[in-house]
Amino acid sequence: MSTVLGTLRWGGLERSARDRRLPSASTAPSGLPSTQRLSLRLEEGTGMARRQAEQSTFLEALFHGSWNGGVYGQFVRARHYVNHLRQLHVVYEALESVLPGLKDGPLARVLRLPELRRASTLLADLDWFCGDTRTKPFACADTRLHAERIREVAVEAPHLLIAHAYARCAQDLFTAPRRSELIARAFELENGRGTAFYNAVSAAELLAFQARLVARLDEVQLTEGEAQEVVQEARLAFRIQTLICDELARDAPELDGLGGSAG
Repeated sequence: MSTVLGTLRWGGLERSARDRRLPSASTAPSGLPSTQRLSLRLEEGTGMARRQAEQSTFLEALFHGSWNGGVYGQFVRARHYVNHLRQLHVVYEALESVLPGLKDGPLARVLRLPELRRASTLLADLDWFCGDTRTKPFACADTRLHAERIREVAVEAPHLLIAHAYARCAQDLFTAPRRSELIARAFELENGRGTAFYNAVSAAELLAFQARLVARLDEVQLTEGEAQEVVQEARLAFRIQTLICDELARDAPELDGLGGSAG
């Protein structure tokens, strides 16, 4: 894996934010306005990549494996959960760093959703779990490349930022109410301590948030070619998340074979 200016090399695939000729099954001229709703396009076009990210071995064990491992088991899970939070912080920090450069308009309305600003809450959770021992969040190689990709497209092709925002909503915000419960129960947390990252969207607010996201996505005016690019970039974002989880799993052999269910 290596990167060069303006280009991302990933598993034999070279992608550039400057590349406006992405392969697509569509025969519509790429310069014409897209006629399909972007929200529906993203949902239908990222299904497989999204499921692979959601069902990674690392996340399945972390959130849905048996939590009945005693004090030591709880400590082991906390260590790997903290590593997970550290990767998320680097990605969210990258997303927030590009916001000042956005022009006002439908694109900015998607990316400036307050629920997507989670970097400070991730630091709060890291402080809760690590206290005075917290150091600068560690980023694995795939996480650093993910952050670099976000900053690259912000300069070269800002519409592709929609893909990364959508991926974060699908992976983190849509799952927030359930994961908040799992984490609170697993580590015996009370009064929202240690789960600030998940307080952006409650169970009661989730449908309203999803509707607001869909409405803002569908306000964005893209050409057919740009809409195709956004879907491909979203697939890439989910794939990167899968690779990050795979890298974390290699450092977490204790999570294998725990079995059971968190509920």
